[in-house]
Amino acid sequence: ARPMTRYLPNRKEEFDLRAHVESCGHCIDTCPFVILTEKMCKGHLVKMGGKIKSWKKRWFVFDRLKRNFCYYIGEDEFGWIGVHFDIQT
Repeated sequence: ARPMTRYLPNRKEEFDLRAHVESCGHCIDTCPFVILTEKMCKGHLVKMGGKIKSWKKRWFVFDRLKRNFCYYIGEDEFGWIGVHFDIQT
């Protein structure tokens, strides 16, 4: 399978994120913990902690319309604990 990042960033407004992921050979229907639309992707990822180097499960949200990538402790998306604004999509 081709890496999904090969064709990114794509700055076109009509870019369909879900269609892009599926065209790379990924079957989203088999991933019950991932929410993917044409403009946004949400799901659990595991990241390395900053000060204490341990792996932490976090709820990540990538939103092309808001142009940000942020993560939360839980799925309620209340009080982000990390965010990257103005992602060049």
